Amino acid sequence: MEYPLVQSLLTLSNQQKAVLSKGGFKDIADILLATPSELSRACRIPPQEANEVIARICQERAQPLRRLADILADEHDEKFTTGDAELDTLLGGGIRTGMIWETAGESAAGKTQLALQLSLFVQLPPSFGGLSGAACYITVASRLQTTRLEQMLDAHPMLSPSTCGLSNIQTIQTPTIEKLIYVLSTFLPQHISTRLSDPTSRPLKLVVIDALAELFHDIAKTTTQDSRGALASRYRIAIWVLNEVTDVLTRDQPPDNTVMGYRDQAMWFGCANSIPGEDRKEASLGLVWANQVNARIFLTRTGRRRYLGEGGNDEPTLIRRLSIVFSSVSLPASCDYIVTTQGVCVIAGSTTLPTATHETPVNVADAVSSLHKADDGNRNQCDQLPPLDIGCVEDSRVAETRAPTPESDAEDEWESFWALNTLPEDTYSQIALGGSSLPPAA
Repeated sequence: MEYPLVQSLLTLSNQQKAVLSKGGFKDIADILLATPSELSRACRIPPQEANEVIARICQERAQPLRRLADILADEHDEKFTTGDAELDTLLGGGIRTGMIWETAGESAAGKTQLALQLSLFVQLPPSFGGLSGAACYITVASRLQTTRLEQMLDAHPMLSPSTCGLSNIQTIQTPTIEKLIYVLSTFLPQHISTRLSDPTSRPLKLVVIDALAELFHDIAKTTTQDSRGALASRYRIAIWVLNEVTDVLTRDQPPDNTVMGYRDQAMWFGCANSIPGEDRKEASLGLVWANQVNARIFLTRTGRRRYLGEGGNDEPTLIRRLSIVFSSVSLPASCDYIVTTQGVCVIAGSTTLPTATHETPVNVADAVSSLHKADDGNRNQCDQLPPLDIGCVEDSRVAETRAPTPESDAEDEWESFWALNTLPEDTYSQIALGGSSLPPAA
C-alpha cells in the first residue's frame, strides 16, 4: 500500500521536508513508526521540533471521529455465531463484521481450532446464525487443516454439508510481508467484487490470517498497513488474526510513580489476568499493532483438568482459558473452554467478569500509582482458583508431556533414577584429584 509522501504534506515547511528527506524519511509511515528520539537523531533536529513534526502530520491526516452509538446502530452491521451460545454472549452476540478480531495465545491453546470453526459457521444461513457467506483462510507458515474441518463438519449438530463445506473456504499462502500486503490491498478487493457480481457465489464475510507474527520474526521494525482496517469496514467483513505471545519479564524494582512506562500500560491491553499465571504471557507485535485491532481475545493453556463426565469418558478433560482483554462491542470477561471434535466449547457457568473499577487518572503520578495498586489487587484476587475449579485436577505441565504417575505413591523417584543409572565403583578413584581434567579415555 502506498502512503502519502512527505513532499505532499501541506502542514510542513519546505525546510522540514528537506530535513526529513535527508534523514531517510520518505513517507508518513516511516515518520509515524519512528519515535521522536529516533526522528531527532536521524534528522539532527531538536526533540521539540521532532515532536512538532509528528503532531502536524497527525493533525493533517486525522480521520473524522464517529459516535459509538452511530457505529452500533449501523444498518449494515452483521454478525454470525461461533457455534457456542455462551461464547456468542461473551463476544457481544457473536462475530461482528467490519472489525479486526485478534486471538493471541501459546501454541496448542486453540487459536487455529477457533479460526477453523468460524470458517464453517460463517457459511450457515441467517436462520441458523450465519451469514450465508464464504471465508478466505490466509496461512503464513502452515497449510489449511482440511482434515480437521471435515471432522468438525461431521461432528457438530449445527453443521451440514448442505449448508457449508470446504468449497466455500479459499486458502492462500503468504510467506512474505510483501505477498500479504498484495493479497490484502489488491487481490482481496478484486476477489470480493467478483463474488458480489456473481449471483451464484457467496459473498466473502470472513478473512483469517494464521498467523501474523510469524512474518516479523526476522524484522526489527513492525510495520502497519491500513488496508486491513479499510478492508473490514469497506466491505463489511470480519478479519480474524491469529497472534503469538511472548514471555513477560518482570524485575523486582520499586515502582516509579512519576513515569507511566510500557509495562504499566501493557497490563491493560497486552495480557489477561483472570487466573494465576495468565499474565506471564503477552501478545506480540507491541503497542502499534494493538491500536489496529478492535478486539483482543487471549487463549491460555491452564494445565488444569476436570472430570466432566460426558460421553462416558472417565479421563479428565484438559481445560483452557479464554479472556477478552478489550473489545469495542463487549465487556472484558473470561471463561473456561475445552476443545472437542465439534470445536471450541465453553464450560457452562465458568464465565467471570472483572470486579475492579478504576477511576480516570488526573496525572501521571496518580495514574501509575493506581495502576500498581490495581495490579496488586488483581494478583491477590488470583492467588486462589475460582470456586469453579475446586475439585479439579491441577497440573502445570502439558498433558501430552506429563509422565505417568507411579503405581506406588511412596516410591522415591530419585531411588528409581539411581537404580537405573548406577555409577561404577571405581568412578571416583579414576578422577585426577590434583588436576583440572579427567585422564584420557583408553
